This record gives sequence, structure tokens and C-alpha cells, in this order.
Amino acid sequence: MALLSREQVARKLDGEAGLAGARLDGLFQEAARQTRFLAQRLDIVKAVGSANPVALRELLAPAAVTGDLDALIVTDPKGIVTGTSAGDDLLDLAEALGRAELESPIREVLAENSRARRRAIGRMIALPEEIGALLGLPAERRIGGIQIEPVFDDFGDVAGALVGLRLLAPREPTFLNFSALTKVGVVVLAGERPISAAGAPASGLVPREDLGEDDLLVSQDGARVARCMPHRLTLAVCAHSSVAEVGAATQEILRLGVMQTRSLFAWFLLLAAVSLGALVVMVLAAVRRVTSGLPELATAASAVARGDLDVPFRARGLGEVRSLGQAFETMLANLRESLGRVRQLAFFDPVTGLANREKMRLDGTAILGQGRGRTAFLFLDLDRFKSVNDTFGHRAGDALLSQLARRLVAFLEERRRAGAWESVLLGRIGGDEFLIVVSGALTRDGLRACGEALVAVVSESYEVGSAHMVVGASIGIALAEGEAGYDELLVRADIAMYEAKRQGRGTCTFFTAEAAQRVQERLGIESELRRALKTREFSVHYQPKVSLADGRVVGAEALMRWHHPERGAIPPGKFIPIAEEAGLIPDLGVFVLERALAEIGELLARGHDVTVAVNVSVLQLEDPTFAQTVEDRLARAGLPPSCLELEITETVAMRDSDTIQGHVTRLRGLGVRVSIDDFGTGYSNLATLARAPIDALKLDRSLVDGVAGNPEQQTIVRTILSLAGSLGFETVVEGVETDADLRFLVEGGATTAQGYLFSPPVPIETFRALLEPGRLQEIWARSNEPARRLRSG
Repeated sequence: MALLSREQVARKLDGEAGLAGARLDGLFQEAARQTRFLAQRLDIVKAVGSANPVALRELLAPAAVTGDLDALIVTDPKGIVTGTSAGDDLLDLAEALGRAELESPIREVLAENSRARRRAIGRMIALPEEIGALLGLPAERRIGGIQIEPVFDDFGDVAGALVGLRLLAPREPTFLNFSALTKVGVVVLAGERPISAAGAPASGLVPREDLGEDDLLVSQDGARVARCMPHRLTLAVCAHSSVAEVGAATQEILRLGVMQTRSLFAWFLLLAAVSLGALVVMVLAAVRRVTSGLPELATAASAVARGDLDVPFRARGLGEVRSLGQAFETMLANLRESLGRVRQLAFFDPVTGLANREKMRLDGTAILGQGRGRTAFLFLDLDRFKSVNDTFGHRAGDALLSQLARRLVAFLEERRRAGAWESVLLGRIGGDEFLIVVSGALTRDGLRACGEALVAVVSESYEVGSAHMVVGASIGIALAEGEAGYDELLVRADIAMYEAKRQGRGTCTFFTAEAAQRVQERLGIESELRRALKTREFSVHYQPKVSLADGRVVGAEALMRWHHPERGAIPPGKFIPIAEEAGLIPDLGVFVLERALAEIGELLARGHDVTVAVNVSVLQLEDPTFAQTVEDRLARAGLPPSCLELEITETVAMRDSDTIQGHVTRLRGLGVRVSIDDFGTGYSNLATLARAPIDALKLDRSLVDGVAGNPEQQTIVRTILSLAGSLGFETVVEGVETDADLRFLVEGGATTAQGYLFSPPVPIETFRALLEPGRLQEIWARSNEPARRLRSG
């Protein structure tokens, strides 16, 4: 009888150990799915391509937390570590990966990989202490899974690899929930060392290979009995329960045996053989009824252990068998709910509720595979959305995206019901990028009309709180032709969208080979920009700033110029937008700052009293090290801070950013001047402007050009000049090209002017000549002649 009870407990613990092992596998499978999802996120893809350690860390740190990963590591296409979610010593980390023989699988993923036949590597590892310390991981987390995923750029080339680490914690939530649900303890052993546990403590459990089929392991203190299942990487997953369960089961069986014996004896005395036969039939029926649910439970448990959570199961039987079945049923429902949440996070955008990039790839590929009618991709990108985030904040931007998603869903559903398409998909695949996939009897005219209607829908005003916002849209359309797959059509639609932006935004354009050629040219310029940064191929020109009080050249604005050895002079309007998209603006800004300080320093050494103004982008100001960088460059050039002026745009100056305001306040405290560039084109809050830590307002050229003959412009310019004077700001007017405009500005009280009337941007040698007395004062004198005649008369 005791042997039977031990067998029952052994089978029960075997089943629980198998379920716990399945949860362990699910833990690492989920980590692998999260790593694959992050490797396809657009912002991470772009950051991997930039190989910027700071940008990568800012993106990967929260991504690791969201994906329940302990660490993320990024390499470039050559396998060199370029960033992590934690830790700064990338060189030591790369060497440690090589010693741990992890460099080889990373290079294997990078070699001959493609988006059409993606290849990734996942395995269990014992993480060396050296790597754990470099990544800032706790000493007790060393056993777990590693997933190596390729990262592809927009053209399907390998841009690098993303390595995700998920290590077992001493108290894993999945084991804690499992133990609470089943009332069974769980411990994961590496040899004889426990690395993760849940439930009641069980000390001294040592797995044995010679253990019989129905034998039980006993803990060191004799209080727990266990069964262990081998797992990968020499791990063992053990389920344990109180030793009292064995004794209780024995006593219960003995009690039932005594009762059955007495009953059988009484029936034997009363009914003899016939009654005994009836009793046997009744006993068998009762046993079968009590244990009727065990076969289904065993089958369902085996299916769950294989990862099949859709297996149908309903608790049956009586007593403990039914209780166990109900517990298993509850656990299965919880697992299905958790899997549903994971699928929601994996395939849907949390801001808009639309399908995400991965979901669109799966569903879009399926539609192309069905081959029903024609299929078209409409790539929608918002215009002016960045200004919404800059002005109102990202929370307002998310609210706008949510409203936009509802509009798009309603618009597309109306078209589908009207019979325009057989099927339609809508998803958000980037920050302000949306993809629409439609199939059916499509025509170019019908698609163009749909695109124009979409632009009109998107362009309607949005109300977020008390603010009213307006954005636009540019749409690229690509028709499925030939053997083109999902990725190729997405690239074509993206190219067409950029062509729509190039043609003036707020329109829709079809993909053409010429547009693709322009994109290739843009990529070529981006590549050559990176090379030119390394070889210092750029130069700096200077446009004089002339005092309107006496006509002296009091400073200059430093402007970057690029003379390509083969393409010749490339205008800033062509390469600066490409540099912004490629994330190269901060590097270009540092180059202009260094070169301008060096060249203006030579003029100061010769006795010229001039300042130099350098344009600063929002990306530079959001860098926590920006103020220190400016201080270092001033100290390296040996120049006083008062010789430098930083020009920031009106939108950036009005941003409620502690980082930006901190930089501006710190640099002004040193003596660096700060001015608002392109003033009059943004939306300034006068109360904020009055408190802003700035020295000057620089009127945009659109307000200055032709002001002498435009009464409306004159009113605006006079108002701004009066406002600046009242607030104690100096004023700089740019874009001055005629004597009449200059004369009006002098009479209006402007402080300083620059423009082609005086000089275009010129090399430092020409600018040095313009500093000679009288060179530009004649132009200033012409503007002041009417005023002098009026005073003398």
C-alpha cells in the first residue's frame, strides 16, 4: 500500500516538474521573441545604423526593461560592439565576448544573412562573471538564454546584430505564480547549486541518475520529497512537496482498505458469491468514476509541455482528481491570457492600437501570397509632426496620433464597405509613418483619388486639450508588379513618399525608377558625407554682420560649405537635410564650431574686434554634454566666451526642456551670447519670450525681403523691433538685399544687418579684407543719407 502511495506522489511531481520545465522554456522563448521584435523596430534599426553609443544606450535601456531582458548588445556588420543597454566599456566587452566564444555565433548571424531568409541563433548559456560585471548584472544571475538577431536596414542589408540576454533570477515570477497555483515547490538546479526557486524551501536536493521510476528524492532536512526532470545546459527542474503527503496517502489507502474488507465480508456472509460479484462491479465503477479525469489531464499536460496552449480541457472526476483538474484548468486559462497579452504587445502599436511593423509584414505577405486581383502599398508620412512634439510635447503628439488612427480606420472602412477594395490593412510602422495595403480591382486614377482624399482627411484640425493642431501628409504609392515581395514594395512606397515630400509635401506620388535613382543619389551623398566628416572636406564661410549705428563689421555668421572633389560645390539646402536624417548634424555642428573659433581667433589676435555666430540644432542642445563641449572648444582655442554667439531657432527656444534651458543658462553665465534665429516664423509665447535667457532676436529673411514696399510687412517688422527694444534685446535682420529695405530697417531702429547687399558668405581670407575700414560703410551711408538730410534741413 505504501508503494502505491509513493507511485502516485512520484507521478504527480513528474507532471508538475514537466509543467515547470515548460514555463522555463516559455520564459526564454518570450525573450527570443522580444529580441526579434526589437531588432525590427525602426528607431532601433536607425540607431544601429548610426553606431552612436549614446543614442543606442538611450534606446536600448528602456527597451530592455520593456522586453523583460537583462541586457542588450549591438554590433556593427563586422561584429564590433557599438552599444549596449548598460555599461560603457565596449572594447573590454568585445574582448570578453571573444573569450567566452560568443563572437563566433554573432559573426555567423552577420554572415550571408538576408531579410527573405532571416537566420538567428538562440541558445542557453552560462554567462561568464566578466561579461556580467561589464553589463552591470547581479552576480547571482549567470544562467539563461542568449538570442542573436540580425538587424536589416531599409534596403534589406545587414546593418548589425542585436544580442538579447535573459538570465534566470533567484525568484522568477513565472515560478512563483506556478507554485502558488499548484501548491508545489519548484527549484532549478545547475549541478547541485540552486539558481532559481519558488514555494517552500527545499535544501540539499541532489538529482540522481540511478533513481528508480517511482523513487523520490528527499531533501537534506528530510521535510520535502521531489522529482527532477533534466533540462538544457545540464540544468534540472525539480518539483517538490511535503513528505507528509506520502504518509497521508498511505493512511488514506489503508483506511479505505479496512472499510472495503469489512463491507466485502458482510456481503459475503449475506449474499455469498453473487453479492461478491456485484460488489466487485460496483467498486470498479466507483474507481473509474473517481479517476475518470486523469487520462484527459495527462494528455492536456503533455500538450501544454509541448507549447500547445489551445488544447481543449475540462476538469472531470471526483475529489482530489477534480480539484487537480480545476487547478490545471485555471493555470491554462492564465497562460492563454498571458499569451494573448504578449501577442498584443508583439503585433500591435500601444499608442494607436493599429497593427505594428511586424504584424503588417506578416499580413501583407499573406495578401500578396493569395494573389487576388491587384495589390497596392500606400506609405503615409505626416508633415510638420515634429513641430507638434517640439511645441506641445510627446504626450500631445501621441494623442494626435491616436485621433489620426481613428480617422484613418473610419475612412478606410467606408471605402471597403463601398466595394472599392476586397481587403484593406492599416498599421503604424514608425514614429509618424503609416502603411495601408489594399487589394482588389485597383486603378491608378482610383488610387490617386484615394490618396488625395487621405491627405485631406489627415489635414483637418486636431483638438488636444485646449490646443488646436494641424499636420499634413505625404503619401507614396507602389503597385505590386511581377515577383515583388513585401519588403521590396515597402521600399518602393517609401521612395515614392520621399518623392511626394520633395515635390512640396501634402500630395501623393506613385513609385518611379527616377525617384529610386534620386534616393540612390541621396544615399550616395549620405555615404560621402560620412567620409567627408572624417577627411575634413568641409569649409566654413562667413557672412558679415554690419552695425547699423556706424556701418562697421561687428561680426559674422559661420556657414558650412562643401566642395565635393567630383560633384563640385554641393549647396547646403541639399546636404543639410540629408545630414539631419542621417543623424550627422551634431558632428557637423562641432566641426563648424571648432573651425570658426580657430579662424576668428586669428582675426582677434590681429586686433579685430569681431564675434562669430554659429547655428545650433536641437539635437546638439539635447545632448547632456553640449555645454561642456562648447567650453572645451573655447578653452582649446584660447578665446573669451564673449566672442561666440549661438543661434537657436524660435521653436527650440520656446521648448520647456530642462536640458536645453540648462545649457543656455550655463553658457550665458560664462559670457556666450545667445540669439533666436528665424524669429517671426514660429509661435512665441510673449510671457515666455520676456523671461527667455537670450541676447538678440534675428528677424527671418521672409519678413525683411521687400519690406520697403509692403505696408503689412512694415507693420510686423516695426512691431517686432519695438517689442525687442522694450525687452532689451538687440535685433539682427538677415536677408537685406536692397538699399530701400535697409533704409526702412535703419529708420525702424534695427541694431545689426546682414545680407547680400553687404556681402554673400565668403571664405575667411575675403572676410578679413572686408574688415578694413570703409569697405562696407559706403552701403550703410547710403541708407543713412535721407535721415541726415532731414536732420540738416
